[in-house]
Amino acid sequence: MHLINEKPEYDVPALMKKVWQVELDLLEQLINVCKEHNLRMWVDYGTLLGAVRHKGFIPWDDDIDVCMPREDYDRLLEIGGKAFSEPYFLQSAYSDKDYYRGHAQLRNSNTTGIRPSDSYQPFNQGIFIDIFVMDGVPEDHAESVELSRWVRKKLRYLKSKNCAILASGRLGLVFRKMKCRREVSRRGWSTMFREIEDKLREHPFDKSRQVAEISFCGLDFVLERNIFDETIWLDFEDLKVPAPKAYDRLLRVLFGDNYMTPIMTGTSHGEVIFDPEKSYKETLPQVRAAYRRSALRRLWAKVKE
Repeated sequence: MHLINEKPEYDVPALMKKVWQVELDLLEQLINVCKEHNLRMWVDYGTLLGAVRHKGFIPWDDDIDVCMPREDYDRLLEIGGKAFSEPYFLQSAYSDKDYYRGHAQLRNSNTTGIRPSDSYQPFNQGIFIDIFVMDGVPEDHAESVELSRWVRKKLRYLKSKNCAILASGRLGLVFRKMKCRREVSRRGWSTMFREIEDKLREHPFDKSRQVAEISFCGLDFVLERNIFDETIWLDFEDLKVPAPKAYDRLLRVLFGDNYMTPIMTGTSHGEVIFDPEKSYKETLPQVRAAYRRSALRRLWAKVKE
């Protein structure tokens, strides 16, 4: 059981504290594996901000984010099947059926962390932490923009394979879904996904002046690669976590110059159904049914307009 710092000025729900416990355990597992295999990783986004500003979770945050250079990330995926054992599961397009995201997630399979819009997907949906990939950005601006657009288009195409079109109300996805299903059947999911990553590998992290998490957020946050030249260890609840020594430069890009001033915002995930004590396999049917009913109500409201 991890020790979570008291946050007396904030009302943190008891459920979220239990979710944080699961996520801290996942982070500790990942840090240990990366240490053992000499892999670079750093806390990222709200997790980095939380470490700097709160020495732990931002009180209204619900997840943990880390990032890795592509070379280290590839190595993690290679060893992940042996390095993590049940209930821990390193999820990627190569380890889980039809997983469509451009980054990996480390999950606890005995828990529930379901985005309702993902309830139609066949992959593991336990509580997770995100593992984003840092790739080099081409020096030529037009080339970098085209690469980002191409990657995003391909990932969106793969995501559509299991999209519940009628429930989501997005009828325009019908033909994309049909085409994707045919391509996956003919070529294989991992083969199609590897094409995306091979394209990104053409610009190695360590040989690039600028880097970005292109497979997650495109060119929204382009960073100087030398931000990651040195690593320090910061307090995060009862753990020590790796961070770029130049974290001030990174946080100013991500959150602006006033990043030390707390501003309550929503999370990037939107709604997530959490249950730290039940496997997603038990809760998935109910979440899927509720999502279907909600989506059909929205669709019917549009029709009546």
